Amino acid sequence: MRRLPSLALAFPALALTTAACTDTPSDHGATNGAGLASAASACPAGATHLPLTGLCPDQADALLHVGKGDRPPPPENCQWTIAELAMPQDAVLLYRVARCGGKTTRLDYNAGKPLAHLDYAASAYYGDDVKGQSLIRFAPVRDGDPTATILAEALAAIEDPAEAVGCTVRKADIPGWPTDALVVDIPAVEAAKLPQDEIRSACGPLGLDQGSQHYWRAFQGFVWLFDLGQEQPDVDPDSLTLVRNYKDGGWWPLP
Repeated sequence: MRRLPSLALAFPALALTTAACTDTPSDHGATNGAGLASAASACPAGATHLPLTGLCPDQADALLHVGKGDRPPPPENCQWTIAELAMPQDAVLLYRVARCGGKTTRLDYNAGKPLAHLDYAASAYYGDDVKGQSLIRFAPVRDGDPTATILAEALAAIEDPAEAVGCTVRKADIPGWPTDALVVDIPAVEAAKLPQDEIRSACGPLGLDQGSQHYWRAFQGFVWLFDLGQEQPDVDPDSLTLVRNYKDGGWWPLP
């Protein structure tokens, strides 16, 4: 997986703008998504243009770089809608969030070391109790190796060296999670020696936690740690997509 061009999120805070870039999608290999030549036309069915990209919601939804799994259902009495978030270096994050009773879930970007994070600015489903809570943390892929990056981040967060022994990255294979979800865990032969009727954790705070929707993904030059708790999330974790506006006026997913 290629490192995302010049999007260094690590992480003193960078200026967030939405100015058009001067390059083209093909300059960075962004040829596997549908570019939108114009966002100026009227949106269908009375929908309004998104404020950062100027895209209609259906145009933005078409750009989402989702996995092969089924779209998760929204929380009860809610529906999915498209949200945007300004990111460093002229990128915009598109993602699906819940809209419930006229309120819409929103995330904030916060720089940090070693991981930047996306926190609740508002939750349409869970209300003010979760405001400021971190849902997603992320960092650039190092040396073109997302698996090694995930393992390095997880090991660095472990305080007891004994807990790091044998830790590796494996596919999560949990129904309902994104198909590319990964966890950091001890070898299967060691896990089999532990009680099988108990919730298990392993490899520190960024490793396996069977009591939570806690997993890694790797896409668009970053590794992303999702920490969604036990309840149904009001953010679709499979929908996050970084896009950029190129000189032709089209929005394209970053490679």
